[in-house]
Amino acid sequence: MHLRPHFLVIALVALLPFHAEAQHMSLGAGLGTDGVTVELNASMGRYVHLRAGYGKAFGIINGTISKIPVPLHPGNPDGGSVTVPLKLQLGMNEGHLLFNIHPGDCAFHFTVGTYFGNACLLSGALSYLPADYNTVGIDVDGYLVKAQDGVMKGAIYAPGFGKGAFAVKPYFGIGFGRAVREDRRMSFSIDLGAQYLGKPTLWGLGEGLTGRTRMVPLPEDALGDFSDKARQFTRYLVVWPTISAHFYVRLF
Repeated sequence: MHLRPHFLVIALVALLPFHAEAQHMSLGAGLGTDGVTVELNASMGRYVHLRAGYGKAFGIINGTISKIPVPLHPGNPDGGSVTVPLKLQLGMNEGHLLFNIHPGDCAFHFTVGTYFGNACLLSGALSYLPADYNTVGIDVDGYLVKAQDGVMKGAIYAPGFGKGAFAVKPYFGIGFGRAVREDRRMSFSIDLGAQYLGKPTLWGLGEGLTGRTRMVPLPEDALGDFSDKARQFTRYLVVWPTISAHFYVRLF
């Protein structure tokens, strides 16, 4: 499941049922641990703002782990191991539907809602893999997960309450600022919250017999010690901290 930037059109459609109730609407852009975001917002009275938007990480947060142990031969954790570098980056590509609830006329608000779309949380690539990974690879339901020129691409998928590659991640947070202000054309807000990730799993890029490629879930022991370390890491990755700042321009 890949969402595109035309999600703004989908967001507009999502807001149409509320258009008659909306007193004012705004267009916004944001930056945070949920990526670069764009939003359409509607004020549903004095105390509730509806936010529909799209966000993509664009790899703005990334890093490299220099020594990752993997089996010397693909799918054979008992045949010895080698260490290779792993490059990671944020992989979000998803929509969101959120409600800002203001307890009064103040800027402080609670936010509840959901993020949904591509389940990719972190994307990455193992480099300098042994030659066997270029040819043998790991078979997953007819798709061969293998390296190309010693590089194998993969990801950590976090579906929340979704399934497989599609995520539905509930969100709860607090913030300061209004997505729509009646007295000003422009406004600003900051938000702090968390998305529920469910049980994150390790996926790899596989190639089918026809040459078609897709992300597939890897067997638990497919990459030996690395699989163990990934499970230990994802075991504690139950929620994703979401810190973001937003700038809004009122449309009417």
